[in-house]
Amino acid sequence: MSLNLSQSTQFKIKDLTLITKLGNVNIADIYQEINIYDSMFMPCIRGEILIQDAIGLSTRLLLDGSEYLSIEIQKGEEETSSITTFKKTFRIYKQSNRENLNLNSEIYLLYFASEEMIFSEQQKINQSFNGTYTDIVNVVLKKYLNITSKKLNLVENSKGLHTVIIPNLSPFDTMDWLSKRAVNSEGLPSFLFFENKYGYNFVSLSQLIKNQSTININFEPKNISGSEKEEFYGAREARIIGSNDLIENIKNGVYSGKFIGIDPLTRKVNINNVDFNQTYGKTNFHLNKYPNFTAALNRQGKDSAQMFDSKVSLYAFATTRKDTSWVKQNDAKTGTIIDDTHSYVFQRAPIFANLLQTTIHLNLPGNFALTSGIIINLKMPLRTTKPDAGEGLDQYLSGKYIVTAARHIIKGDMHETVIEVATDSTNRPLVRQQTTKLMEATKS
Repeated sequence: MSLNLSQSTQFKIKDLTLITKLGNVNIADIYQEINIYDSMFMPCIRGEILIQDAIGLSTRLLLDGSEYLSIEIQKGEEETSSITTFKKTFRIYKQSNRENLNLNSEIYLLYFASEEMIFSEQQKINQSFNGTYTDIVNVVLKKYLNITSKKLNLVENSKGLHTVIIPNLSPFDTMDWLSKRAVNSEGLPSFLFFENKYGYNFVSLSQLIKNQSTININFEPKNISGSEKEEFYGAREARIIGSNDLIENIKNGVYSGKFIGIDPLTRKVNINNVDFNQTYGKTNFHLNKYPNFTAALNRQGKDSAQMFDSKVSLYAFATTRKDTSWVKQNDAKTGTIIDDTHSYVFQRAPIFANLLQTTIHLNLPGNFALTSGIIINLKMPLRTTKPDAGEGLDQYLSGKYIVTAARHIIKGDMHETVIEVATDSTNRPLVRQQTTKLMEATKS
């Protein structure tokens, strides 16, 4: 990578144009700050730009939401196809915080988002579909949102054929509805729909984790390294915003729980106990070696994976209908339509609660390659004053993480990137407690 930058936070604005009904306006000289956001839990890229206006732009253009914002920001001398360049046209949808600075100028925020967000809010889908959930996703993306293959990054095939009716939802809400129900080839309900730098994605967490980490984030001293790349990926600050919360994990069913399925047609009840291994151990793909699991035993001598009343999900259930002769004879067409509620109603929440147990915010030099859904390798130094610790790594915090969200801050001559990363596992071995001593301690 040829950065050709004297400072890793520098950048070059090649295009910053406000496209309006009265003509195009270059606002590169009057903007104060740009913030661009993307997230695995947000359908499209959004942001805001702070404008210091001394030319009466807002009044002359009569901003009404019909405007577009064309952005192209480049790092170094790479071509526009480089991963270090950001290029996209957004739709302006809101103006706020308009204040007078003095008699001759004012300041305000313009909010922007991918144009598909506006288009999605203008439609509702009320249609029956047949096929896999991925088949339905492709129809919604192309028919309702006019998203071409050039704007798609990852679209993973889901498992199972379904007949569903989308209940009067917008296209983006439909994608969220489908994501919560789809299961991958491993039977895990971990699909996400989001837009990152590379396009729109309908993909499971397992598939994202399979990708190799391409970026090593370090905490080496800045401005003394001989490698521009090392400085480019050198974190300036780390803030641990989430760590293991045993009570919340129990409430979310991370370790164990119970699904109770009730079929009002056949009047059958199915009870399915779900332990930690049935969600975490269902796939061979994890970010690190050891699971985010507690081996603590309670007063009954059981660990958290054996306490199935920790979380109970009660939901409609239809799987037993396919083997019921009465349904086959009297309602063979619609009565045998199966929604695999037993596969996703309980399991989805523990998967993402487990992922977000350890969440870290990292502040780095501006880098558009850092976007939601990619895998990084974090080298977190061990914080200690003990002389025998050397320059070791914190085994609990070091390892592979997935970027769940990214924010690019551009102002003055500085470009910084703040990313939120999370992991479903750790490199610290799981330690089993000494049962007898701890059990005695809880009884005393």
